Amino acid sequence: MFRCVIAITFLIFLGAPSLSFAAPVRTGAQILAGEDFSPLRGKRFALVTNHTAVVDGIHLMDLMIKAQVPPAVVFTPEHGLKGTAEDGIHIGNGTCDGIPVRSLYGSAKKPKQEDLKDIDLVVFDIQDVGVRFYTYISTMGLVMEAAAEKGIPFMVLDRPNPLGGNYVAGFIRKELPATFTSFYPIPIAHGMTVGEMALMIKEQACCLGWPNWR
Repeated sequence: MFRCVIAITFLIFLGAPSLSFAAPVRTGAQILAGEDFSPLRGKRFALVTNHTAVVDGIHLMDLMIKAQVPPAVVFTPEHGLKGTAEDGIHIGNGTCDGIPVRSLYGSAKKPKQEDLKDIDLVVFDIQDVGVRFYTYISTMGLVMEAAAEKGIPFMVLDRPNPLGGNYVAGFIRKELPATFTSFYPIPIAHGMTVGEMALMIKEQACCLGWPNWR
């Protein structure tokens, strides 16, 4: 079902003129949990996440473990799985509930090929803040690149941009080489969700492995 595609799992009901009358937003993680994680069953999947992956007050990993659909490996961005590490501090690897946790803000910022061995699917669920200099979208792009190099599908469990989709501001980075806090040529406030960002990265071939991935 997900072979060699980006699956954006995110549902918003729009159309009301006022936020006070808008229907509630369901995040990708809420939809997946509501389906009892059926798209993940029988798959050996990696989860890219941190402390923001919460579903109705419960962390996504806890729900997965309770449903007996645990990830094979967890990849974490800057600040770590619990979000407690300071800015710019490199984080080591570890475990959580017996699951290997690989830091993507330490000696490596991109998953190693051996970390993706026998992985059928990579799932991403991190709440972004909607600005270019947050490194979560940089991490996402590098994980997408690593997955593309091995032909592994990549699923984004999307969440709303807290700044909204209509607010775009700031200059566009044009300098090269890019830095990890300015990885893509986008405005400072880019107006995209991480799912939309993933589609942009794929469609504009921002990752080295994309030419061979459809």
